[in-house]
Amino acid sequence: MRTLLPVALLAISCLTASCASGPAVRTQSYAALNPQRTFEYELPVVWKGIEKALSGYKIESRSPSEVEEQDLRQLASREIETDWMIGQSRDKYHEYQVNGSPRKINLQTRFKFRVVAERRIGGTDVKVELSEEIERLKADGTPAGYEGADVPDSSRSSELLEKIRLAILSAAP
Repeated sequence: MRTLLPVALLAISCLTASCASGPAVRTQSYAALNPQRTFEYELPVVWKGIEKALSGYKIESRSPSEVEEQDLRQLASREIETDWMIGQSRDKYHEYQVNGSPRKINLQTRFKFRVVAERRIGGTDVKVELSEEIERLKADGTPAGYEGADVPDSSRSSELLEKIRLAILSAAP
């Protein structure tokens, strides 16, 4: 009897969990892109490019928060973090069938960026860290909240790095 009770509880919890969750999240396999790049410009020039690239996003925090341009030349590193943004996933989806034909629906995601710029010999290292959460769906297709993504979409970080590069090139002396 004692050995049956834990087995029965485990079976009930697994059955309940499988009934409560929706379809499994699938991820399209793409090559991982590098979330870091070294720009051959000083930190003040790169930081202006970062600020310009992130001008359309709500900024949650900067570290240090207020810096004069003269003091920016003395800093070894600086970071900025955006607030959550909502969009459609590029690589995460649910698969289902309608009348025997396969279909797929891309999931909604929310994501935010944390950009860290560090002074290096010959330039500035910029690293983009992406936090991504995917919207879970119930079996009937209604939302069931958000859950952290195991592997964030590296194309978003790469796209932001490209925006930073273009902003630097448009403002660089």
